[in-house]
Amino acid sequence: MSSISLQNDVTGQATLFESIVVNVNDVVLVTEAEPIHSAAGGPRVVYVNPAFTRMTGYAPEEIIGLTPRLLQSPKTDQGELDRLRAALERWQPVEVELLNVHKDGSEFWAQINIVPVADAQGRYRYWVSIQRDITVRKHAQIALEALLDNSSDLVLALDQDGAVVSVSPTVSRVLGREPGELLGEGLRQHLHPQDRVALHTLTQPQYGLRLGHSGSAELRVQHADGSWRWLQVSAVEPSASAVAAVVLSCTDVTARKLGEQALRRADDRFRSAFSDAPIGMAVTEPLGRHVQVNEAYCQLLGRTSEELLGMTMAEVMHPVDLQPSLAQRMELLEGSITRHRYETRFVRADGTVVGVLHSSSVVPARDGQPQYLIDHVEDITERKVFEDELRYQASHDGLTGLPNRVLLSDRLERALRMTDRRIGSLAVLFLDLDRFKVINDSLGHAVGDAVLIEVARRLASVLRAGDTAARFGGDEFVVLCEDTSAEQARLVADRIVSVVSAPILVGDTSLVLTASVGVALTSLDSTDDAETMLRDADAAMYSAKDGGKARFAVFDRALGVRAAARMQMETDLRHGIVAGQLRLHYQPEVRLADRVLVGMEALVRWEHPSRGLLLPGEFVPLAEEVGLIRALGDWVLVEAVAHAGRWAEAGRAASTVWINLSVHQLGDASFVRRVADLLTETRLNPAMLGFEITESALMSEEDGSRHILQGLRDIGVCLALDDFGTGYSSLAYLAQFPFDTVKIDQSFVSGLDQAQTRRESYAIVSAVVGLSHALRLRVVGEGVETDSQAQALHGLGCEIGQGYLLGSPMPERGDRDTEP
Repeated sequence: MSSISLQNDVTGQATLFESIVVNVNDVVLVTEAEPIHSAAGGPRVVYVNPAFTRMTGYAPEEIIGLTPRLLQSPKTDQGELDRLRAALERWQPVEVELLNVHKDGSEFWAQINIVPVADAQGRYRYWVSIQRDITVRKHAQIALEALLDNSSDLVLALDQDGAVVSVSPTVSRVLGREPGELLGEGLRQHLHPQDRVALHTLTQPQYGLRLGHSGSAELRVQHADGSWRWLQVSAVEPSASAVAAVVLSCTDVTARKLGEQALRRADDRFRSAFSDAPIGMAVTEPLGRHVQVNEAYCQLLGRTSEELLGMTMAEVMHPVDLQPSLAQRMELLEGSITRHRYETRFVRADGTVVGVLHSSSVVPARDGQPQYLIDHVEDITERKVFEDELRYQASHDGLTGLPNRVLLSDRLERALRMTDRRIGSLAVLFLDLDRFKVINDSLGHAVGDAVLIEVARRLASVLRAGDTAARFGGDEFVVLCEDTSAEQARLVADRIVSVVSAPILVGDTSLVLTASVGVALTSLDSTDDAETMLRDADAAMYSAKDGGKARFAVFDRALGVRAAARMQMETDLRHGIVAGQLRLHYQPEVRLADRVLVGMEALVRWEHPSRGLLLPGEFVPLAEEVGLIRALGDWVLVEAVAHAGRWAEAGRAASTVWINLSVHQLGDASFVRRVADLLTETRLNPAMLGFEITESALMSEEDGSRHILQGLRDIGVCLALDDFGTGYSSLAYLAQFPFDTVKIDQSFVSGLDQAQTRRESYAIVSAVVGLSHALRLRVVGEGVETDSQAQALHGLGCEIGQGYLLGSPMPERGDRDTEP
């Protein structure tokens, strides 16, 4: 080929290329091949084709010589810009989608393909950018993504082939699956086999899905847990969208489908269940005429189905209940209520009345108006009797038949609200039987119950009409006297004390017991509530007991002050135990022959912050009464064992530390275990620990104490019978219980050096010492205050003495390695 031909051919190709670039619909933009971070601010435009002006609005002379960044919107994706810069820095082709700005300020999306162009020597001279306006597609894509992200239903986007290309995040909630499980052919894989044709039909345009139109179907898709979920699937072909061919919006209708299936099954069962139902059922017209009745309904009313089909519901209802029943039926028909269920009465054919639970519901016609009512009528006669019995049992004491605490409190509250204090007062009498526990424990609970029943009968016999006697619990009773004067209330209290003190015959046994009664009265200026009245009456009852029992006391201001002080004392004691205000003092036991220390009795003291050091008699009875004795006793036990352990470690003590046990501790089944655990924890020799029990405490808990004392003896601790000689069965107790020590009561010891009692005291102490030695028991004389008493005890064979002559109670010394 000649050079002229070659030149003509090259010229023709250039002309062809220029024609293509000028006439192509896509933008062609050429920039210099400068580095993106050059001093000139980056590559500058050297050429744009006419499509550039059509797409951006800028004429060529407005852009040539400037950087293409002029077109970038500040809102364009920073990630795409970073990817663009990275490719240009490596002189690599790149395709990005950027948000640009027209000359008029409006935004458009552009798909940009950029390639570097080299000269004949291989040096990059230009960047050639081919740009296409993709605003429509981008907006469709963004809209689809928003739909996927924000829809509460499951949304899927399908391509032309029916493959899933996008899935909304709700797939995890609806189907328990990850979005990736439904992409591609995943939806078909989890679709019920019988529904695959329906999905294909739904997503194909030739079956009726046209541009901008929709169709729907109910399909089953398998949940991740293996169950099938019914989805109401609506298919929409997105208008002018290149992103997806079809969008499926799927609503979970599983509950509705299951409900429809259940309803169909229920409808099938209704006809058979109606006839065989164990309760009465009837279908009635709005005006009440019976249309259909079952056998149970006929038996309930004692009528045949033929009789009932000729009657209305009003004709079988009790006349007294007719109007309220018809009123509820009318509300049901009017739609004010959707169902009514109430207790009423029907009348049988023989005239007898039967209590029923009547339920009705409406069956509407196609126009929504009531067509029939379905009535359920259940015989509740026996249930009503049972409920009445339950209500009675809930408000009355099962043993005595008297009102219980709940009913009494309710009546008291009501009486306080209704009482006109200008006319009369209201009185509450709190009654407690004196020494009832002795009868219960010694003669058994059956006898105790018989006594309580008789006391209840006697209370009812002396009360006025309108007064209420209630059993409050245990051996406590409360009497409520309404519309009474203070004098009348005193007369009632006096009659109660008198009637209770009369002998009570239980079998062949005649018992005599007494009662202490506390009286609380309302007054014109009082605002007492039920709780306050009961509390005041209870405080007055304790005042009556303190005054000698078998009497009554009336609550007054002074008594209230004492009750408040007692309550404050209780509060202080609770705090004092926790706050470390208790102290232990120790009184020595010494051998009378040589005055050598052989034991120490731990005596608790309370260092009250305002009242000073209190002795046991000032707070131990209160602790027993309010249930703090266990906490107090446990503190004494732990503290005494800790002291004994320190003395043993110091090698200064070979004596026993004695602790007094209360009657409540003797009744504590866990006490032995706690002692054993403490000895194991501290590694204290059990022989260094002893417990003293009074005869009175032993008598109160005789059955339980035998087991407790034997358990203590089995773990090796010592046991002493305290205050010996003051009880009723001392000699028997010495033989029956595992004691190793007997402590002679100080009343006998003090009589050894008094002329008027010396002879009797010598005889008693001599007998006790002789009996104890015969049983191989140690003997301790308590309350030794004179040398003559100590000499007399020693001469009678008593080995050990304790008292102020031999040592006063003293606290543990500051040196914690020494004895007190």
